[in-house]
Amino acid sequence: MTWTAQPYCALNDVKMALDPTITNVDDAWINQLITIAQADLDSEIGYPFQQDGTSSTPATRLYDGTGETFLWTDDLLSLYGGGGCTPTPCGAVIETGYSTFLSTQGLWITGATTTTDVTADIVLKPNNYAALGQPANKLVRISKLPFQAGQQNYKVLGIFGEPILSGQVYPGVPNDVMRACIRLTVHYYKMRDTNYATEMQERGGIRQKYIMDWPDDVMRIVKKYAHTRFYARAQG
Repeated sequence: MTWTAQPYCALNDVKMALDPTITNVDDAWINQLITIAQADLDSEIGYPFQQDGTSSTPATRLYDGTGETFLWTDDLLSLYGGGGCTPTPCGAVIETGYSTFLSTQGLWITGATTTTDVTADIVLKPNNYAALGQPANKLVRISKLPFQAGQQNYKVLGIFGEPILSGQVYPGVPNDVMRACIRLTVHYYKMRDTNYATEMQERGGIRQKYIMDWPDDVMRIVKKYAHTRFYARAQG
């Protein structure tokens, strides 16, 4: 995705970092590089600093049930179901159930599926996430029933992403992430000076080296915000 709420930096930010007197000849290209840099940061960090979906047109995500009493999701700000739409059900959390049977040839066959609106049975976690200015990332059921194991058998509709904070120049975008986007855009822009080489020849007694990888300061910001996830498998 590019941005649905706010870009991470503006054209003028990048031009000021490059050269305040730079002309507008490369404006279209710089705007394209901002989009690319933002998407690259989102991919490296693992989540965007923006919102996807609105209350009138919620975004949709599909998740695999694992048979547990909880379901991990992308960062989620709120749930929004359609209500009164066709076909039904069209709530904020739709569960698809599968019936399977053993054929006479000894093969397991998937039969008819059923869809159920389980929105009323869902609570978002962590507790008080909205009051704390955080997104939710976990669904639990009030009934304590499990989320049935399956492939993409839970459809979730809502607003995904990070909270939009009022009063900021770039709502929802931390200052260091904004700086990382400016820095990365400048890095991409200046790469055309490298002639696709990692090092230029010595000129006038000065040897200048160009690094193709992301700048170290950008990577420090990425590591600051990237989530560390651990997975464990029971033995036995």
